[in-house]
Amino acid sequence: MRRLARIVPSVAALLLLTLFASNRVALAASESTCVNGGQQNPDIAAGKTALQQSPTQLGKRMELANLLEKAGCYDEAVHLLEEGQKYNPFSPALRFSLRRARNMAKDEHYLEGVDQAEASARVNRKMERCTREREVAACDDVLSQQPNNTKILIAKGDALVKAHRPAEASKAYIRASELAPNNTALIAKLQALQSQRQAWLKRCTDGDGDAALQACNSVLVKGAPNEFDITVRMALLQQSTNQASQALDSYIAADSLRHGDKGVALAILALLQSTQRKDAIALAARGSSLATLGRAHEALAPLRQAKALEPELPDIDQQIKTAEARVRTESTVHKERPTQVAAVSAKAKAMVEPQNYSNVAEATRSN
Repeated sequence: MRRLARIVPSVAALLLLTLFASNRVALAASESTCVNGGQQNPDIAAGKTALQQSPTQLGKRMELANLLEKAGCYDEAVHLLEEGQKYNPFSPALRFSLRRARNMAKDEHYLEGVDQAEASARVNRKMERCTREREVAACDDVLSQQPNNTKILIAKGDALVKAHRPAEASKAYIRASELAPNNTALIAKLQALQSQRQAWLKRCTDGDGDAALQACNSVLVKGAPNEFDITVRMALLQQSTNQASQALDSYIAADSLRHGDKGVALAILALLQSTQRKDAIALAARGSSLATLGRAHEALAPLRQAKALEPELPDIDQQIKTAEARVRTESTVHKERPTQVAAVSAKAKAMVEPQNYSNVAEATRSN
């Protein structure tokens, strides 16, 4: 019995919470209906027109109020019924409907306040995680709602520096400096970050092993002028640490940034041989590398295979067209070359006059 006495209040509380949540969902749905469909409801529009023509008709007013409540337009229903008291001040039905509409409107406003308080609490928790725990994702969540929050922008920059992402950190700091140009602490952060980036870049280009690779990854910026060079450097470092698959990915990325580099092409072909990759990206890289090395007739097959495996592969159609054009050019050159050689030989032969030699004639320089 004691156990039952403890369980009953818990069940009652659970049921109360369930009913409260259901009421919130219903009110939220009705609010959406009021905003989206209440003003376009043909029955509501017709009821308003009829009431304008006969404002003293209690039945029409009550019917319109019911339609507004069904659409979730509780404030409008309250206003409509309050206006009806001028014409029917002693109607019990009107007073009952007005009391009900006011309660619905009151519940709606209360729940709106609860939702706003919960949303504010969530934002505050994310701010805390951004500024204290240096969580980049939490900073982004706050900035999605408060894009010009200088404090959060600086905190995001700090979080990115901690995560060894200086390029992104620089963007966050620069945006913050635009909003607070006289912030001396922020200026110092930007200067320190620039010095740190220079040190990482030097470690990337001059160092070796995982430390240099991590430095390269930190300073790699999409769209930067040195993106190709750093990507190739990363590929070399990965090769030197026996990371063939990762090195191949880096070389393929470098080739997509700048077609025509023969060193990259040779490295791709060698790594494709060792890794035995046959996916669409690998086949396209093989075709691109062969074309770069002047072997367009060999490039066509892997390029076409790549398109068959993945028709939407970026730039694949253009690569195939370029390779086909080179093959046609090479065929024309090969056809013309034997003809040119024969013409030159005939011309050289014609330039030498035939001479007769005799053992009887007087000896001369040519006899």
